[in-house]
Amino acid sequence: MTRVKQTVSRQAPWAAFGAVMLIANVSCGKMPEAAAEVKLAPAIEIAETPSITGKVILKGADSAALRKIVDVGGNPFCTGHGEIVDSTWKVAADGSLADAVITVRGSQRASNLSAVPKVDQTNCEFLPHTVSIQAGQEVRFHNSDLTFHNIRIARYEAKGKSANIDNIGQPSRGDENVKTFNTPGIYRLECDVHRWMNAWVFVHEGAHSAVTGVDGRFSITRALADGEYIVEAWHPQFSQSITNTVTVRGGKATADFEFDFANAHTL
Repeated sequence: MTRVKQTVSRQAPWAAFGAVMLIANVSCGKMPEAAAEVKLAPAIEIAETPSITGKVILKGADSAALRKIVDVGGNPFCTGHGEIVDSTWKVAADGSLADAVITVRGSQRASNLSAVPKVDQTNCEFLPHTVSIQAGQEVRFHNSDLTFHNIRIARYEAKGKSANIDNIGQPSRGDENVKTFNTPGIYRLECDVHRWMNAWVFVHEGAHSAVTGVDGRFSITRALADGEYIVEAWHPQFSQSITNTVTVRGGKATADFEFDFANAHTL
């Protein structure tokens, strides 16, 4: 298992995802997604077995100082669940960084997918805060709260600009909608009713991706043939991703990443 020097990609994280979608901004309602016309690569069966594992660290920051409590403005429903911690940074005392997305360039799409990923709106938060899927995969959006929520979906494009592609209203507990994401890219979720609520859907070209947990660790759970691969780490608070070149031997490799808080830039 070999890792070559870690580098910071000079390419903005959204720039690698092909042609820009020409979609006008809208304030509400649903727009036809131009991404539906994208020709996806054929999906193949890829064994579900760990291939690349590792850990992501944030250096140069005090984890305690990054922990902030959300001001919900006296919202009677949301205040009933106790304090809501700002989801911008999830950093452990040792610097372990959660919600970083790890992807393998040139990844193929898998035909043998597991259950549809779910993003829940519960206790006035989106959970999980970050999900990673392959192009052409669905996400299930659910409302577990006894209050009105909506899900505004915006696709991030060149130079940090975004285009609203959908706005889904979920007025009642139990409401659920399923959306297919055909175009690789970075999508931000927002609730207009509760402005602190946001989350991310990272749509990768293929099935080889993972999101770090609270311990900063990740595991790409799809098989890879032996060979050299470029592995990329992305986090929403950085405008540039980090890449490692790894060599998979015996189907396994390790890739660790370190973000520098001095380079943080909120999208």
